[in-house]
Amino acid sequence: MKKIALLAALLLFVSCQDNTRINNCFRNFLNPISLDLNNPQLNGVLTPTGFSAINGGLAGIILYNGATLGFKAFDRKCPNFDCSTPMSFDGQRLKCICDDTEYSILTGEPLPQGTDTCFAREYSVSQNGTSLRISN
Repeated sequence: MKKIALLAALLLFVSCQDNTRINNCFRNFLNPISLDLNNPQLNGVLTPTGFSAINGGLAGIILYNGATLGFKAFDRKCPNFDCSTPMSFDGQRLKCICDDTEYSILTGEPLPQGTDTCFAREYSVSQNGTSLRISN
């Protein structure tokens, strides 16, 4: 009887699936970063669709002005961890130089959609006047 119960429990466990997508493959570890939009280093991010590269995260951070979507911040570390070179950004897409994978600057999703399980690591950005705070 114990063998049958054990077998049923094992079958139940094996048949369970998690169909949720992994939004990123990184652990949350970022120490919050405070920025002032009056800083000349951030001039590029002041216009809609503008961006600036800043220090922080695993390999630097791209801070992007998504206009009506607000500010977006993505780590430049390749989500596949197959590259020591930070991802590049062409104004529309993040690109991992080592394997040519590309990621949306709006969602961090791999492009074309559904091609990879790991998204680019996105950080939260909150704004209070001219102050920005980037955190997990």
